[in-house]
Amino acid sequence: MRKYLRRMNLQKKILLSNVLLFALPCLLLSWQIISFVQTEANQRLNQSRLSILNQINGNMEDMLKNIVVYSDFFFSNEEVNSLLSQKKFESEYEERTAKKKMENFLRSRWVYYGDTGYYLEILGENGYNYSSLGNGDTEFVFSDLESLKKEEWYDALFESSRIRYIPTYASGEFGRDEDSIVRAVRLLRHLSSGRYIGLMDVSIQQEQFIRLFEDGVRQENQRVFLMDDTGRILSCTDRELIGKYISSEKYLDKLLNYDYGYFPAAMDGIYSQICFTTNEVTGWKIVMYETMQKSAWFGNRSYLLIVGVAVIYFLLALFMSVYNAKYISRPVQRLKADMHTAYRGDLSVRSQVETEDEFGQLSRQFNEMIGRIEELICQLGERDEEKRVLELNALQAQINPHFLYNTLASIRFLVEMDMKEQADNSLLALAKLLKRTFSDYRELIPVKEEMESLENYLVLMKNRYQDTFEWEIQMDEEAAEALVPRISVQPLVENSISHGFGQKKDMGYICVQAKIEEKDLLISVYDNGEGADVEKIKRLLAAGGDCQEGQVSSIGIRNVQERIRLSFGKDSGLSVSELTFGGIRIDMRMPARTTDKLQGGSHYENYDY
Repeated sequence: MRKYLRRMNLQKKILLSNVLLFALPCLLLSWQIISFVQTEANQRLNQSRLSILNQINGNMEDMLKNIVVYSDFFFSNEEVNSLLSQKKFESEYEERTAKKKMENFLRSRWVYYGDTGYYLEILGENGYNYSSLGNGDTEFVFSDLESLKKEEWYDALFESSRIRYIPTYASGEFGRDEDSIVRAVRLLRHLSSGRYIGLMDVSIQQEQFIRLFEDGVRQENQRVFLMDDTGRILSCTDRELIGKYISSEKYLDKLLNYDYGYFPAAMDGIYSQICFTTNEVTGWKIVMYETMQKSAWFGNRSYLLIVGVAVIYFLLALFMSVYNAKYISRPVQRLKADMHTAYRGDLSVRSQVETEDEFGQLSRQFNEMIGRIEELICQLGERDEEKRVLELNALQAQINPHFLYNTLASIRFLVEMDMKEQADNSLLALAKLLKRTFSDYRELIPVKEEMESLENYLVLMKNRYQDTFEWEIQMDEEAAEALVPRISVQPLVENSISHGFGQKKDMGYICVQAKIEEKDLLISVYDNGEGADVEKIKRLLAAGGDCQEGQVSSIGIRNVQERIRLSFGKDSGLSVSELTFGGIRIDMRMPARTTDKLQGGSHYENYDY
C-alpha cells in the first residue's frame, strides 16, 4: 500500500485525500451537527432553567433575610430583653402591662415585616410565651420549651447567635404544626449577663414555599421542590412528593456534591432533566424536575433537513475533489519543472503560468525570486571584497594617531634621557604591534597570540606612563589554543589605562586572565584604578551606545562587542562590573573553540625582531 501511494501522481493523491479526508467525513459531520444542535438546544434550555431557579432562590433568600430582620428586633431590643429576663412579676398588673407591651411590639413589627406565610413565637425561660398570631389565644398552641431542649438539634444553637433552620419533621414539637415546613430558631440572651432567657422561632408555612415555587413553573411537566441535605423533599409544587426521599443514590450524590448544575435522569422509566442550585442561607437544594419526551428521529424535520443538506454537500465535495485535483496538479507540475531547472543552476528560467489566481501569483513571485537571487549573487561577491577592505581599514583606524604620536614622543624622551634600553624595548614592541596589525587578516586567532600582541602594547604603555601602573598576564594552558577575535583584549586594557589611572596618585595595577570555564573561554581584565562610568559602558554594550569625542576606548569596546557576537552568537559578548576594592572588571565570554575548528583566514607567521 505504501509503495502504491508513493507511485501515485499528485492528481490522484489530491483526489484520494479529498475523498477520504473531506468528502466522506462530511457524512459523519452531519451526525455530529445533529448531536451538536440537540446538545446546544438542551444546554440553552438548562441555562434557562438555572436562571429560573436562581430567581426563585433569590426570592427565597429575600424572604429569609426579611425573617432575620424581623427577628433582630426581638433579639436586640432592650425592653423585650428586660421583659423576658424578669423571672417573676410582683403583681398581676405588672404581668398584664408586660403582656401588653409585648403585644404592641409584636403588632408593630408585624406591620413592617408580617406575612401570611410565617409567624413568630417567643418561648421565655420565665414561663411566659408570646406569639405574633395573638397572645393568650386558646386556639394557638405554643411549643414546649423543655421538650425542645431535649431534641438533638437544640445544642447546636449555643454555637452562635445566628438563626438556624430546622425542618419541622426533625422536631417532635415543631412537627405538631402540620402547616409549617421550616422553623427559623434563635436563642435569646440577656444583653448584660449573657445568660439564656428564651427561645425565639419563626414558623415558615408550606404555602409560602409552594407559592414561591409556582411562580417559577412555566410548563405542566415541570416540578420544583426544596430538598434538605438528607435527600428529603421539604416542599414541592407537586404536593404528593412532599416528605418523600430521593431514592437514587447516584442522583442524590450529584445533587449534594455540587452547588449547582444539571444532568439527565431516567426515573421510573421516564426520561427527564434535572437542574438544581443551592440556597446559601440554608444549604438546601432547589431542584427543577422536568419530564421529557423523546421524539422519533425521522419525525423531526430539522434533522431530516440537516441530513439532506449533508448528502448534497457530499456530492458537491466529490465533484470538487475531482475538479481541484486536475486544477491544482497542472500548474504545480509546471512550477516543479521550472524549480528543477533553477536547481541545476540555470537561473535564466522563468515560469510561464499566466493565471490571475494564487498559482499565477506564486509563479510571478518565483520569477521575482530567481531575479533577486541573481542580483544577490552579484552583490555578494562585491560586498565580500568591500567587507575585507573595510575590515582592514577599521583595524588600521584603531591605531589612534594620538597613540602613535604620544608613543613616538615618549620614545624620544627616553632617548634624550639616555634610557636606551627602554627606548629600544618600546621601538621593538611598537614594530611588532604594527606588523601584526597590518599583516594579519585572520578574524580569529589563538589566545596565546592575542596575549603576545597585548604584551607588546603593555610594554609601550608602561614606558609611556612611567611608574604609573604594573601589569600581569595570567593564561591557563587549556585556554592558550582557544580562538578569540583579533585585537579584542587590547581595547579593554586601553579602557583601564585611559579611565583608571589618569588621576590616580598611587601605583595602578592591571591583570589579564584567560581560562576555560564551563566549556566557555573567559578573558577578564581587572584594574584598581579610579573606575569608569560603569552604567555608561553597560548602555554602550546593550544598545551600541553613544561615544563622545576622544573616547577611543569606548569605540574599541563597542567594536569588540559586535565582532564577538558576529563570530560566536548573541549569547556571547562583554559584561562589566565594579570591584569592591576600587576599579572595574570587564569579562569577555564566548564558546571555547580551538584552532582545529578554525576555517578560512590567512596563514599567520611569527615575526622575530
